[in-house]
Amino acid sequence: MQRWRHTKATTRLSLALLAFGLIAFLPSCQDSDAGSEAESAQELHVVQVFAVAEIQAPRFARASGTLFGDERTTIAAKVTGRVLTVHKDLGDTARAGEPLITLDATDYLLIRDERSRAFQQSLAGLGLEALPEADFDVAALPAVERAGLEEENARARLERGRQLMADDPPIISEQDFADLQTAWEVTQSDVRIERLRAASGLAEAQRLDAQVRIAEQQIADAVHRAPAEESDPQRLYSLEERLVAVGDFVQAGDPLVRLVDPDPVKLRVNVPERLAGVIQQGQTAAATIEASPDKPFLGRVERVSPTVDERTRTYVVEIVIPNPLTDSSAAGRRLKPGTFATAEIQVGADAVLAVPATAVTTFAGVSKLFVVVDGRAEARGIVTGETIGELLEVRSGLAAGELVVVAPPAGLASGMPVTVVQGAVAATPPVGRVPRPGGAGSPIPGNSGSRGQ
Repeated sequence: MQRWRHTKATTRLSLALLAFGLIAFLPSCQDSDAGSEAESAQELHVVQVFAVAEIQAPRFARASGTLFGDERTTIAAKVTGRVLTVHKDLGDTARAGEPLITLDATDYLLIRDERSRAFQQSLAGLGLEALPEADFDVAALPAVERAGLEEENARARLERGRQLMADDPPIISEQDFADLQTAWEVTQSDVRIERLRAASGLAEAQRLDAQVRIAEQQIADAVHRAPAEESDPQRLYSLEERLVAVGDFVQAGDPLVRLVDPDPVKLRVNVPERLAGVIQQGQTAAATIEASPDKPFLGRVERVSPTVDERTRTYVVEIVIPNPLTDSSAAGRRLKPGTFATAEIQVGADAVLAVPATAVTTFAGVSKLFVVVDGRAEARGIVTGETIGELLEVRSGLAAGELVVVAPPAGLASGMPVTVVQGAVAATPPVGRVPRPGGAGSPIPGNSGSRGQ
């Protein structure tokens, strides 16, 4: 019994000593942790900074519309006939003058041959081998020339008869002299008749020659070609639609194919009348399409409508955008006529504050960055705007000239001391633009921001 009591007392003493040791150890642990936190709080972060810059950000007016080809035409049949050959089909390209559809020209060949023979027969009747010039004198024709010689002979005989009548007594009778007078007058009439007949024969020959040339033109028109333009002989068309097939019989005027010239394309947008005078010819514009929302296509305002539609209170602006081939086929063009597109037209510039996009972190819709104040990092909430190349617009929360941390290191917290590295990032102009906030796109020379109008 005494032994049990002694053991119990010993145990109680041990527990008391253990508790006392723990109580003595805890303050030392707390002191150690506090010292570690203080040491961490005093840890210096080396950072790069950016002086908040005020830059000129282009101001844009946005509008939507439809893309059209530079030229769009329907090739119709010039002559009647049956389709013999289809040279181009949907999506094919055709340069000016290239054949598209050929009709059977057999009938026109026969007509040309028949009229050509009639023409040659007409020339032979006039005593000619070829059609003379427009100022040709029909007196040189053989029939007229012969009538003229006969008239000269009759006139000479009349003069001799007049001399014989003048003798005393007259050598010829009055009747013989009257016959000579009549013969001369008849030859004069013959000359006039032959001249009229020659003129008529010459006009007939010219008519037949015109018919021959018409038949030759019909033969040429049986081959329907891409239209040629003197101002742009290298124009390249794409076949938008083929409307006939081999064997179809077409009448003159029936549509055969539809062509479009897709380079450049024209984006026609309807702009509110409140922007009248703001959008002008020559302004830079960038267009985006649904198939390539992050790839803007650079263009320029080419035409501005002089009138406003009284129903919609808008006016039309036409933007011309280059659309070259990316390969040998028409499918290689990035922009297709008929596509819906959105345009941003640069109409001016605004002064805005901007910082590098890498300086800003966003979580749950809240954007913040670190500002260096008196050698320490200070977390600052900001309201951001649009992306301007590598910079981000700051609409509130900063002042020009403040130093922001470009790429905050891990573990940086508000109040921590920082060391600014030598050669801090300077405020540089933007190098490109992105069509919409937060987007990403190719830099466009001469465009450094995107502010909606």
